[in-house]
Formats: sequence, C-alpha cells, structure tokens
Amino acid sequence: MKALRTLRGPLVGAALVAALSLSACGTADTAAVVNGEKISENEAQIAAQQINEAFKPQTPLTTRDAVSSLIAAPAINDVATRLGKGESDSSARSAIPQIQDPSQATLDLVKANFALQKLTDPEKQQVLDELKKAEVSVNPRYGVYDKNGFQLEAPQTNWLKAPATQG
Repeated sequence: MKALRTLRGPLVGAALVAALSLSACGTADTAAVVNGEKISENEAQIAAQQINEAFKPQTPLTTRDAVSSLIAAPAINDVATRLGKGESDSSARSAIPQIQDPSQATLDLVKANFALQKLTDPEKQQVLDELKKAEVSVNPRYGVYDKNGFQLEAPQTNWLKAPATQG
C-alpha cells in the first residue's frame, strides 16, 4: 500500500502538468483567449449546440466553428455598437425563442451575426483591423489562428507534443 501512496504524488503531478500543457491557453477547458478574455471549450460547445438547435443550419456548426466565431464576435459587436448598429441581448434572445436559456456565448454569436449584416464594407474593414490587433491564443486542438485570413487553420494531425528527451 505504501508503494501506491508514493506513486500517487508523482502521478497526480504528471497528470496536472499534462493537462496544463495540452492547452496552449493554460487550463484544460480553455479553447482560446482573445485580448485576455477566455473562451472555454464548454461555452463553445454549448453555443454550437444552441445555434444548431435554433437555426438548424444545413451544415451544423462545430465546436471549432464556434471557437472561430467567438474569437471574432467581440470585435464585430464592439464596432457595431460604436456605430449604433449593435444588437442587444434581448433582441438576440427574441431571435432564438426555442432556446429556453441561451448562453452568453450563444447570444454573442447571434448579435454578431445580425450586426455583421448591417455593416457596410468600410465598417467591416474596421472589424478586420481590430482582429489584426487582437492578441489571440488558441488551444492547438482547434488549430492556429491566422491573423491575415481571420480564421482558424486546421489543427495538426498530432497536436500533442512529445516531451523533450534529455541526453
């Protein structure tokens, strides 16, 4: 029994290090961080599920798609609000009445979608300019954020890194 107790400490430590290293963003539930604001995997999953339930798109929104959209949503919503074209949480809620308790991430995506439709091309350029300046860190399982293409590039097949060997 003593051997099990002795081994448990290093295993717990190794598991913690592995969990933190799996996420480029510092915690196991972090999908991305944009200008210091965390997007959790859970909120991206829920947003994708709720958007799919509400709008029944021909091609369902994946968690990865939701992460990508949640990276852009703050810039879209900020520019739209500054220009008097922003949407409110209540207007987003009214657009998805079939979702009883939409998450804030879902509301942010709905607001961004509606706001983007109202923006002119020069106004959309303001959004792109904000996205270029944004500090974006993405969990490698979702890919790499391309600041020039404003999208997530496909993740590497094996995004887990082997530990460096000493020798």
